[in-house]
Amino acid sequence: MPWRGLLLLLALSACAAPRPVDRVGFPGEESPENTGQIGGVHTDLIREMLAQEQYYAALAHIDEQRNRLGNRDDLEVLRAEALARLGDRNGAERAYQGLLRGRFAAEAHHGLGLLYADLEPGTAIRHLERAVGLRPTSARMRNDLGYALMRSGRLGEAQRQLATAVELEPGNRRWANNMVLLLLVQGQDAAAGRMARQTGIDEALFRRLRDEARRIGTNG
Repeated sequence: MPWRGLLLLLALSACAAPRPVDRVGFPGEESPENTGQIGGVHTDLIREMLAQEQYYAALAHIDEQRNRLGNRDDLEVLRAEALARLGDRNGAERAYQGLLRGRFAAEAHHGLGLLYADLEPGTAIRHLERAVGLRPTSARMRNDLGYALMRSGRLGEAQRQLATAVELEPGNRRWANNMVLLLLVQGQDAAAGRMARQTGIDEALFRRLRDEARRIGTNG
């Protein structure tokens, strides 16, 4: 399943942080980057369903809104995300591809980057770089790019992206967790330990981050 790598730490971070250590964005994270552009109570409800992992219900409500309002890019973003979370890679890819030339191009590149993460890391990174280029202040996209770069052994580039994510949203535990993970991959155990204490990472999660760092180092 194409999300396997990016969702590897989901269970590890569930108790210590609201969403996954790595990125990757799924499932149930904060509202999409286009929150200010997607309006209405119903789309808020759909985002909440995605956050609650009620993907089929979300798709049903998206279909209802499309019947009422017609095909809209804001609904297509949500549909693509629901399909991706359900493992419908082909459906999600088609939806994202159709958004690449519109105002949600950043979200489309971001989604494609996550879809390609395990299958074609180079392609994934190019999409994530494009997403960051279009949304340079998106901490979520910076984090996901940083994680993908880290998995590919491009640690210096990963540090820039993850550090930027942390500075853009200092209170977000997911970004901080990934910075600790990167420090461990780099062999900076003392710095990783200090940051873990500063950000409230408990010993159990820190050990699991250390194990993940070893796996990344072995594969890198």
